[in-house]
Amino acid sequence: MKFISPKELKALIDNKTDFMLIDTREPEKYKACHISGAVSMPQLQLPTMLNEIDPKKKIIIYCIYGIKSEQVYIYLKDKLKIKDLSILEGGIYQYAMEIDPGMAV
Repeated sequence: MKFISPKELKALIDNKTDFMLIDTREPEKYKACHISGAVSMPQLQLPTMLNEIDPKKKIIIYCIYGIKSEQVYIYLKDKLKIKDLSILEGGIYQYAMEIDPGMAV
């Protein structure tokens, strides 16, 4: 599995790098707070949303702490054969702690 740190993700966002950021938490958690630019694709709904993911693109996934993203990582690697797939280390919680302490996680 490949991981990306919150600082590396922030640099990608700041540099306007072309990538897809997927929030795998439940919709109400996404609505309460999410990383700017993230798309909501709840883990349980992901199988019905695969057509919305471009496997040729850089994909970064996150959940609350980064643990549940490991299952999504394996699933996406298997189903879509994504070459450039990463998990946000520590999830949105660590991102909030290191990058945006104002986030209500």
